[in-house]
Amino acid sequence: MKRNPSQSRRPAVKSLWVMLLAASLMASPGITGAALAVEPAPSPTASAAPEASSPATPPASPAPSPGGATPASQEPAAVTEPPAPAPSPEAQQSMAEAVGIGGAEMGQRSARVVRSTPSESVRKLSSEALASEGTWMPTFGVQGLDVSGHQPTVDWKQQWNMGSRFAYVKATEGNYYTNPSYSSQYQGARNVGMIRGAYHFAIPNWSSGADQARYFVQNGGGWSSDGYTMPPVLDFEFNPYEGRTINGFYFGNTCYNMSAAQLQSWIRDFGNTMRSLTGRLPVIYTNTSWWNQCVGNPAGFGDYPLWIAAYPSSATNNAGPVPTASWSTYSIWQYSSTGPFAGDSNVWNGDYASLRTFAGAAAPDGSFDDLSVQRTGSTTQLNVRGWAVDFANSSASTQAHVYVTGPDGVRTGYALAANIARPDVNAALGVTGQHGFQQGIQIRKSGTYQVCAYAIGAFSNSEIGCKSIVAKGVEPPMGSIDDAKEVRSADKVALSLRGWAIDVANPSTATEAHAYLTAPDGTRTGYVMPANLSRPDVDQALGMGANHGYQRDIPITAPGTYKLCVYAIGQYSNTEIGCRQLSFAPAAAPIGSFDDASLIKTSTTAAISVRGWALDRGDSTRSIPVHVYVTSPDGTTKNYPFIASQARADVNNALGVTGNHGFAAAIPITAPGQYKVCSYAIALSPLAPGNPLLSCRSVDVGAVAPPIGSLDSLTVNKTSTSASLSLAGWAVDKADASRSIDVHIYVTSPDGTTKGYAFNASRPRADVNTAFGVTGDHGFAPSIPITSPGVYTACAYAIAPSPLASNNPLIGCRTADAGKSGAPVGVLDSVAIKTTAGVTSLEATGWTYDPDMPTLSNPVHAYVTGPDGKTTGYVFSTTVDRPDANNAFGITGTHGYSLNVKTTVRGTYTLCTYGIGVSPFTTGNTALGCRTLTY
Repeated sequence: MKRNPSQSRRPAVKSLWVMLLAASLMASPGITGAALAVEPAPSPTASAAPEASSPATPPASPAPSPGGATPASQEPAAVTEPPAPAPSPEAQQSMAEAVGIGGAEMGQRSARVVRSTPSESVRKLSSEALASEGTWMPTFGVQGLDVSGHQPTVDWKQQWNMGSRFAYVKATEGNYYTNPSYSSQYQGARNVGMIRGAYHFAIPNWSSGADQARYFVQNGGGWSSDGYTMPPVLDFEFNPYEGRTINGFYFGNTCYNMSAAQLQSWIRDFGNTMRSLTGRLPVIYTNTSWWNQCVGNPAGFGDYPLWIAAYPSSATNNAGPVPTASWSTYSIWQYSSTGPFAGDSNVWNGDYASLRTFAGAAAPDGSFDDLSVQRTGSTTQLNVRGWAVDFANSSASTQAHVYVTGPDGVRTGYALAANIARPDVNAALGVTGQHGFQQGIQIRKSGTYQVCAYAIGAFSNSEIGCKSIVAKGVEPPMGSIDDAKEVRSADKVALSLRGWAIDVANPSTATEAHAYLTAPDGTRTGYVMPANLSRPDVDQALGMGANHGYQRDIPITAPGTYKLCVYAIGQYSNTEIGCRQLSFAPAAAPIGSFDDASLIKTSTTAAISVRGWALDRGDSTRSIPVHVYVTSPDGTTKNYPFIASQARADVNNALGVTGNHGFAAAIPITAPGQYKVCSYAIALSPLAPGNPLLSCRSVDVGAVAPPIGSLDSLTVNKTSTSASLSLAGWAVDKADASRSIDVHIYVTSPDGTTKGYAFNASRPRADVNTAFGVTGDHGFAPSIPITSPGVYTACAYAIAPSPLASNNPLIGCRTADAGKSGAPVGVLDSVAIKTTAGVTSLEATGWTYDPDMPTLSNPVHAYVTGPDGKTTGYVFSTTVDRPDANNAFGITGTHGYSLNVKTTVRGTYTLCTYGIGVSPFTTGNTALGCRTLTY
């Protein structure tokens, strides 16, 4: 049976067309069981297209002798299942008696059935029963018949001799009727060599599809894969009891009083139950007009083989239209109910081999789920994934055969084991075992690949899908290491690398070559080399362009054996194009001598003088570096690099070389103690065994006496605007007494902060020179500004000019009190109004002073507010002696004031005076008093 190509595939048993190819497949040099993968070829089948002038297949060959297989002695054994729900025995017997000994039979609108029906209305309404069906046979396919209880006696030998090779026998109806002649009819057909099967007449409004399927299987509707048992058949057609009520049950209209959706659901219920019980989906027997009218011509039933009923009035090979939503053609055609065979006459739409295959087993099924390109290194594979189930043995793993057609048109087959767990498939199909397949198939060319997969079964094979994919960059990159050699000079060693690399997938674009060099110590370093140098020889050989060469010098830093591997880098993959091992011999170490290390010093400096020579025999004309390491008395070590570039004629004469190879330098030191000095000759070549130690020397450096000095005095100087500390003292370094040295002074303020000041002791101090018998200037007398009152401490240090002095000694600390902060004090003693010579004025007297500077007179500010509310300020000073105030506070100076302010109008006046501070540390001005007078 062919499948409608427009139908989407269901995850179940495939359409029968795949099974029809098995006859030619089994007979051809193709796949047999687990043989080498050869793509199956479909068997020819007749089409439901317009009538052909010649048979679609040769006449059926005689049936093989049943002696090759054990004949069935009875109908297939009932499958053990729970009994189907059924009416009571009384009701069942009553219904069976009511429908008669034969019950309903196939072809409810055929001429034979219509003539025997008791319903006149059915006879009149029939559009399928033509005036005369005739006794002709189609000229294609394999002939067969179907019978029921209405044909209790059949001459099976006669039917065989007439050309019938298969028979279907009615077994059951509803869940109340079994054919009393079933066993004799079923076995009789087999006894003469026919392939036979059973059918069930459905009464869908009587009970569920599952219920009637179980009843069918329990009463002869089973199936076995013996090659002589046809799949079970569901007879689904016109209601044989249309409009009748039997034993109280109303059978309904021609569609059983059910909707199309209800009938479709009933069929699936029946079919799924049959498959679970027998492993086969049933054949659906129907006719196009009723199916379209009642079932609605739905899609989704293409996995059920189709047995179509259509009765032409004259000989033809055209069965007419089929329900096109699910099928494009049929498997069996019931073309006559009036001969030539007993019961109904049928034709199998194929040859005898395909009929045997159809009887043998359900077609295998599966799915080609995915096709992808997978790359691993330089290898490219097509990754195929899917599943395959052989329903003839659904618990066992089968094979999937995959056929790959490459870009060059060459087709190659691969046999894959479908033995990977696929619980989703098991759950969907209700099977056990492992049925998934997944495998990579290596490809070597870019382009479009078409891949078709087939599920392989014991009796037939099924195509489970084809996919196409474009594979890019399949061809791996290629290249060559043309040359890998040592290049050496006195100070450089390199691996010179040359070759070419091409990305075959993209040859018009220059690619890269990556070199990986493993050093003797195991470290691995990568180098990127653009492969874009002109190589016309490569283009001439391969025709892929000239700019694919690479070249690079890789520095070598240690002797020993190296491993080099080079890879051509592609857009999709990389290819190793070669590996080499190379050995690099060590270079000779330099030679030299550390001749001397000694102390040199002045009064202000100290250094270690180093002297020697070094040369590298790899290039004795060149001056080489020398590194001198000095370890100080505190244990720290510092490196001093030099170039041995001074003339040493003695060395040249002794060794017979040219060039300058001597070194001499002074290395500053900053502390006394023992110094260790080591010198090394630095090799030019990176492959030298090392930088040899020339020698080490010790230098003892004695300490120099520290300077002396004194901080003689510390005083505070203040004015009305500033304050400072005045210091005086001296400092001398006896090692060079004629020089003035530095003095560092650290002043600690009243708030605890300390600040340092650097001065030079460069003032004349004849007393110091006389006392110590020295010359030069060694005094210091700096002034350091201060900004707050309180006690200050100043400490002075004499700074030694020699770095070898043991320390910078403290030469004295002194303290000084800078006073205290505060505001002026004082009073406004009197205010009076006086008129003298006709002039009236306000006269005020009082006193005030600044406690931080009590010897100084300080200003007085007066503010007069007149009768008009206007205030005018006046500035005066304390110019009047006030011995009473001085005696009271124990101070000196002039601190009294007498003010005179003229008035011009009468009224009330207010006069206020303020004492103004003169100390730099004053905290403000003091209100001395206010007076109010009226005149």
